[in-house]
Amino acid sequence: MRQLLAVAGVVSAVFVAGCGADEGPATTAPSPAMASSAPTTRPPDEARYQPPTPAPVVRTAPTAPTLAAAGAKYLQITRPYNVALESFEKAANENMSVTTLQNRAKAVAAASLAESSALLKVTWPTSVSKQIRLLANADAAARPHWLKVAAAGTKSEMAAHLKEATAAGNKAPSAQIRQLLHLPKYNEKDYS
Repeated sequence: MRQLLAVAGVVSAVFVAGCGADEGPATTAPSPAMASSAPTTRPPDEARYQPPTPAPVVRTAPTAPTLAAAGAKYLQITRPYNVALESFEKAANENMSVTTLQNRAKAVAAASLAESSALLKVTWPTSVSKQIRLLANADAAARPHWLKVAAAGTKSEMAAHLKEATAAGNKAPSAQIRQLLHLPKYNEKDYS
């Protein structure tokens, strides 16, 4: 009987100990010996306390490139779009298949997106910044029409969407930008 009571006592102890395991380790009050051995620290004197001074943050505005550097950057950014556009035009002039024209129209739309995004990331000289924004907006306006050209199933459908893309994608800002940046006029042969 005593053994049964002893086993029951051990099982009870295990149950009680096990139930507290989910709550984290058991904590005990520190003994007086432990409390006296801990180092004592004094709170800081609040009247003399000064928080550390944060380092000043210096922010400089991005500087616009020179006209020559801006011209080089402009040509670098716009080249892929111009190449894609001339590639589409060449395929259309050579009466290539609808599939070829669709793929080239997709390339024009993708290059248009890349161009407008890249143009807006650059700090341009003030003399040309307005025209750059207009060109990026023209790219954005023409892009849905280029996607319609890419989705068209016939050349006549493509032609209708191409007219819309051309009208929406007013490229007049690009001629003004070239003039303001002292760049040569657009020449198709440079991109074909």
